[in-house]
Amino acid sequence: MGHAARRGRVPGEALHGRSAPGDRPAVPPVTTSLLDSSAAVRACVFALAGQPFAIDVTQVREVAIFEEWTTVPLAPPHLVGVANLRGDVVPIADARAVLGLPARGGARKVPTLIVEAEGFEVALVIDGDVSLEAFGGIVTLDASSPQPHARWALGFLPDGERLVPLLDPGRLLRALKEAQREEE
Repeated sequence: MGHAARRGRVPGEALHGRSAPGDRPAVPPVTTSLLDSSAAVRACVFALAGQPFAIDVTQVREVAIFEEWTTVPLAPPHLVGVANLRGDVVPIADARAVLGLPARGGARKVPTLIVEAEGFEVALVIDGDVSLEAFGGIVTLDASSPQPHARWALGFLPDGERLVPLLDPGRLLRALKEAQREEE
């Protein structure tokens, strides 16, 4: 089976820029600091509305930029649409509303993280810059913490003077489903 047909990552394989079929641009290269073997947590760090967030690398399959996708009639606002990812239909979800962040602009190019959660893959919309980083550990806070985004985080990753939320994609997806039910 060739590399393009493989469905998962090899353990320890880093995310990387892939050239897109046709004349579409390649996914931007990813910076990495994952060489630190003593790190307790390895995370994919990205921005939403200019704020840093992270997801554990074991839950991120790849970075993909969609220029074409199909909108879904009567879909909730957080469902941007669906896209074809090498023959698989993948929902594109924007979690900004759940996280209390301003809505994204109407740009046609949508950078995403393909994450595995709740038994399926979903493309989570991001701002575009992605890095893979190693952290010494997780600061745990309960869901009632005044720290922003604590409800959606497994914990927080210390990065200098700030704490980067380590998001739980499963919690985000459940929250998006609940938001959809409330709209119905």
